[in-house]
Amino acid sequence: MELFVVCAAALLASGLTLFSGFGLGTLLMPVVALFFPLEISIAMTAMVHLANNLFKIGLLGQKADHPVLLKFGLPAIMAAIVGAALLTYLGDLKPMHEYHAFGSARQVSALKLVIGVLIMSFVVLELSPTFSKIALDRRWPPWRPHQRVFRRLVGASRRLSQHVLD
Repeated sequence: MELFVVCAAALLASGLTLFSGFGLGTLLMPVVALFFPLEISIAMTAMVHLANNLFKIGLLGQKADHPVLLKFGLPAIMAAIVGAALLTYLGDLKPMHEYHAFGSARQVSALKLVIGVLIMSFVVLELSPTFSKIALDRRWPPWRPHQRVFRRLVGASRRLSQHVLD
């Protein structure tokens, strides 16, 4: 039954993102997390993301605006690498709090807290009328206006990666 629920949620969320372009992780990850540990849920959601993106590339790739794809896709790939390193780091931390509920032991870990805050933040932003009006110009490359900040983030991600790999 769990597999059916997860597969149905993946199919529905993937179908919705075909039209909206976003929201797969926000919709799918909490459903998967109901049945699997958080680390596995994130990995499963990432696999659905990959399959969904490959499907969309095959279906709509010829109509993509390639300069825009490069301007936003390359930083997204780098952010995914930083996110994976951060996920590994947070997953290795000891639980912050332990308690008993519904007849079993539960834990609040840094990873669960961060994921919960992120999901709630995305929900609030999606419901915000001010946020929905924000639009970026097609010519806005994410790295030029904030080049110094971008270099600092890259340096921080290298340091984090070295810490995780040591």
